[in-house]
Amino acid sequence: MRMLDNIWNVLRIVGAARELALETRRFNWKVAAGTTFFLQAEYADIRLEAHERPEILAKVELQAGFGWQLATDQDEAGVYMIARRKALIGSISRAKFDIKLPEQTHISLKMKNCQVCLAELDRALDLPPVASPM
Repeated sequence: MRMLDNIWNVLRIVGAARELALETRRFNWKVAAGTTFFLQAEYADIRLEAHERPEILAKVELQAGFGWQLATDQDEAGVYMIARRKALIGSISRAKFDIKLPEQTHISLKMKNCQVCLAELDRALDLPPVASPM
């Protein structure tokens, strides 16, 4: 029984350390109407919300931030964000993306094991068959 108590204590400590290792990053890109926003993410909760300003705002929360690779870029066509978990180290973590973008923004998502919330967005959504390769 003592061995089981020790295991539970270790699991609680690991869980607490993971929560303490929460890393938050914020991004702000000025964009023109019709810009594309591309997000490639895995094991993430993604919230997309429209706003009236000519900019894309992103708040990214990474559990165990040291276990993630995050890259962003912007050019005249759009804004690009890629978030991948590192092998082994990243396997215990998830990410949360809160993205605010102009209503006219084209959205392109490439996801693996993600949950998506489309808040305050008025648009059509066309998804390929689930069995298709990414």
